[in-house]
Amino acid sequence: MKRNKLTAGVLIIAVLALLLFFSKTFYAYTLPKVTGVRPSRGSLSKLELSSGVASWTEKENLYAQAAGVVGRVYVKEGETVTKGQILFAMDFDLPQAERKLAETRNNISKLEADIQNTRARLESVRKALASGRAGDEESAAALSGQAGLIVLEIGKARLALENIRLGFPWASSQSDLTNAENALKSLFFKYEAEAEELGASLAAKNADLQNLRLNEETARELLRDYQENALIRSPVDGFLISLPAERKKYFPENALLASIGAGKEFTVECSVSLDNNFVNIGDSCELSNTSHVLTGTVARVKPAAQGKTVSISIVSEEVSDGETFEVAFEKKSAAAFTLVPNSAVNQDNDGYFVYQIKRRKGIMGDEYYLERLNIFTGDSDREKTAVIRGITFFEPVVSSSNKVLASGVTVSLQNAGDFFEN
Repeated sequence: MKRNKLTAGVLIIAVLALLLFFSKTFYAYTLPKVTGVRPSRGSLSKLELSSGVASWTEKENLYAQAAGVVGRVYVKEGETVTKGQILFAMDFDLPQAERKLAETRNNISKLEADIQNTRARLESVRKALASGRAGDEESAAALSGQAGLIVLEIGKARLALENIRLGFPWASSQSDLTNAENALKSLFFKYEAEAEELGASLAAKNADLQNLRLNEETARELLRDYQENALIRSPVDGFLISLPAERKKYFPENALLASIGAGKEFTVECSVSLDNNFVNIGDSCELSNTSHVLTGTVARVKPAAQGKTVSISIVSEEVSDGETFEVAFEKKSAAAFTLVPNSAVNQDNDGYFVYQIKRRKGIMGDEYYLERLNIFTGDSDREKTAVIRGITFFEPVVSSSNKVLASGVTVSLQNAGDFFEN
């Protein structure tokens, strides 16, 4: 009898143990399963990927120094050229340029002779007027040529006036006296007007002479340009990027004839997001494609219509103009922050918060529950967010969950051993 009671008691205890086990298992199964993580101190690691095309940093562009037609072309686009190498020839109309220069010189000679004659006539008129006004017979006698003739003409008119004055009023009338005075004045007015006209003409001819001399210098320069640019040579050792010059094609003055990439330095331009604040001048970055892995230096950062444009300088003997690269910008922050995983940060109308994991005694033993903790966030990277204010402890917070959470709910902590003792 006693043995049967003992057996029954053992069975009851076993059933109760099984019920307790299954109840605890079912209870744990229905709870949200969460994974915890402890906030840490550290630096943020920024990374942004972009792409860009390499182009020569140093380019030598050749422009037409004078309008002309391209003659023979000795190179092809994409070739490597050396300094002094003939690239192509230009066909200029040298005979026409020489004729224009000769014609300009002839016009200058004619105009110089004309100016000399005009100046001589002006000097004669001015001397004659000065002598005529003074009535100096000795000075008048010393004049000759055109000046002498004018002085004689004025002298005759003056002598006639003096004779009439001597005979007035007996041998001559008032009318004769007035006519004689007017005749002398007319001569002065006539030659004064001529002197004024000659002066104006001389100034105009001197201006024309100056223009002709400028035209002569232009013609000389054009002829010199024709002679110096008949053969176009490469100014540097480099790579012929583009060659617009084609045989029998006409190019106006200052038109682009060829573009040569020189040196080993290339520039790669790419775009980053407008809120990117960690890429700065002088930073290093990695450029890669199927052929190369290079380190570049940020040379310039400027705002663009969409985001920012970053210019990167690279030095290589193997890079080609137009080569495409994937660009990786990566930098760690200098300051240390309190960091949590991005997945741990939640947001609602009241702001940002995390769920802090707490432990308490429950009907099934130790259990874990959540408390809401409001925080202020700072910068972030691909994995972590900096918490500026709100976390002053290093107790675990929820980083992932299989269900929607709320403050106060009981949860099943999957990695409790990482934070709590048994």
